[in-house]
Amino acid sequence: MSTRAGAPSTLEAHGLRIELPRGWSGRLFRRAGTVATLHAGNFALPLRDGEFGDGSTAAMPAGGVFLALTEYATGTGLVPGRGLFAAKRIPLPLDPTQLGHDRLAHPRPGQVGMQHFFTSSGRPLCLYVVLCGDRSGRRRQLAVANHVLGSLRVSAPPPAR
Repeated sequence: MSTRAGAPSTLEAHGLRIELPRGWSGRLFRRAGTVATLHAGNFALPLRDGEFGDGSTAAMPAGGVFLALTEYATGTGLVPGRGLFAAKRIPLPLDPTQLGHDRLAHPRPGQVGMQHFFTSSGRPLCLYVVLCGDRSGRRRQLAVANHVLGSLRVSAPPPAR
């Protein structure tokens, strides 16, 4: 499921639900045999991209906000609610001191980011946030990201196919 920039919209699929403000685009997808991923941004997102949005973050304009929520498959040592996934929620509001160039999957000039691993509704997830632009705009960007993430709902895992 995907939406393009325009009117405010709700994305809902694969046990994930999020409200996107006007001007945002997003999509929820699940590759064959894998778990769910959500991408959202305040710019047009590419139709095809990796779980952590390498294509999206490469195309980010100044003032851009990109959010990825990627689920991890359980098993082979990954237990929801334990270890890296022990946190029970996203710590809202996001802490601006957690954003850094060294926290990006693919560091790019003008971008800062963060990752947060947690478990919600028995699902191990990673939130990846990337902001693009100068330091003066980050407070506003982070406020919008917090608002969007506040609308996120995670349901119990959908049945395996």
